[in-house]
Amino acid sequence: MIRGVDPKTRRRLTMVTGLGGAAIALFLGMLAPHDGAFWRVPSVLKQRVSTALSAEGFPGLDVEMNGQRVILRGMVEDEADISTARRAALTAVGPGGPWSGGVTSVNATGLLVGTFERPFTWSIKREASRVVLSGAVPAENTRADLMAAAAQAFPNMEAVDDMHVAGGAASPLFSDIARTAVRAVSRLNTGEARIVDSQIVVIGDGGQEGVGAVRDTLGSPPAPFRSRLALTIDGLDVDHPELQGLNLTDGDATTCEQAFDRLMERNVITFAEGSAALAPASRGVLNALASVALRCDRFSIEVAGHTDNQGGRDINMELSRRRADAVAAYLAGQGVARARLSARGYGPDRPRSSNATPSGQAANRRIEFYVSS
Repeated sequence: MIRGVDPKTRRRLTMVTGLGGAAIALFLGMLAPHDGAFWRVPSVLKQRVSTALSAEGFPGLDVEMNGQRVILRGMVEDEADISTARRAALTAVGPGGPWSGGVTSVNATGLLVGTFERPFTWSIKREASRVVLSGAVPAENTRADLMAAAAQAFPNMEAVDDMHVAGGAASPLFSDIARTAVRAVSRLNTGEARIVDSQIVVIGDGGQEGVGAVRDTLGSPPAPFRSRLALTIDGLDVDHPELQGLNLTDGDATTCEQAFDRLMERNVITFAEGSAALAPASRGVLNALASVALRCDRFSIEVAGHTDNQGGRDINMELSRRRADAVAAYLAGQGVARARLSARGYGPDRPRSSNATPSGQAANRRIEFYVSS
């Protein structure tokens, strides 16, 4: 109780005190660790804007936040898309405003009408005395950021810019993922990283600590990205012991073909009967084959389909080709250079065993890999 004050004044003081307490509570609430907190507004809004743009068909635009103001950069396919993207960003969290946590304005001057690339491919490769960044990036500022990241990650190496701006990136997170890939390659002794649409690939060799760091940062990337890590530790492929003794980093085409042969000695790629649909049980061997193909796609890799002699020859020729196509498509989907892959069906023309017995027929139904320079 406030003594010595008349009741009317006391009520006024109580009201002022209550309003002051409410204001303090509101201020503290804005600073608290939740999505509505003032200090988290830009990061939360960026996520919401990115989601809204993806839903509207613009997943590859670069989003930067300046407080509650959005800056958009990147490529769109026509002029009308600029207005559509701007509207999607502005209304990502309702009408917006400084107190409701919405977007207050959108700067779309960085949106350009240009060429889209499909697949959208970017890479960083570590060479003897330099590191080369090549492929497509969504905006010029991304290009500059990645070159700055490379200079910082590789201070004693020349950073070569072979990148260009194009539309078609799979996500607004492309720039963040690419910077992470730059740092990941710097943790390896040799290697490269690729981003093909939403597939991230890291190929290389390093020490236990470096490889572990790469697995930690890129083993489980945020959606929509997925990763394929083809890494060895001090030259040893701990995931595929049957490949020990084969140098797939510097080896020739024969060495790479031997690696495929070793994997296929005790494994079979299976399909639904009479179909080219890959059986789920083959996922493990296909992933192992992808690891080899990624380290060997500096050569040409032919995926060859074979059948037994049961049924018509023309049907078998077509089936073997479609099965080879399915395997090649799976490998390409894991980041293997598509230009280095080919598929061919040989049908029953190259039997491995006699077709006189069921076991011989089973041996003849197979996929093989031929590697050439």
